[in-house]
Amino acid sequence: MSSYSQRVNTGQQMTTDYDLSKIFVFENRYQNDGYVNNSNYNPITLLAGTLMGRVTSTNSLVPWRAGAVDGSQRPIGILAQDIINLPSGSNQRASICVAGDVAASQIIFFAGDTLETQDNGRRVKDSIQSDSVGIKLVYSQEMTGSDN
Repeated sequence: MSSYSQRVNTGQQMTTDYDLSKIFVFENRYQNDGYVNNSNYNPITLLAGTLMGRVTSTNSLVPWRAGAVDGSQRPIGILAQDIINLPSGSNQRASICVAGDVAASQIIFFAGDTLETQDNGRRVKDSIQSDSVGIKLVYSQEMTGSDN
């Protein structure tokens, strides 16, 4: 997702910062699924790049959290599009990336976890790559040839 912010705009001079980084880098595959906001609180916003899991009993997508015991402790994909201000009890179609190269620095954790967070003796970054269909985390710019 690209974004920009204006640092200075005096009417005669303007300075703008652009972020053109990508979350989904190469040969990505997606699947559409349903997300239900089961919170009893305010509307929820989830941004593209949020790591997602699935509750086994309801088959619902939820943001991944370390220590969950409802099946959602296994990462199944990464949210591909923003879900903005979804009211409590509402559902929305959600597209998740289930395979391909994903920029590790762009993954968002809902509860303050990181790629190094351990869950059941495994780092999350290892679980993402082994438990998903085929997500490969990319940590830097990756060239196409071995001699680059």
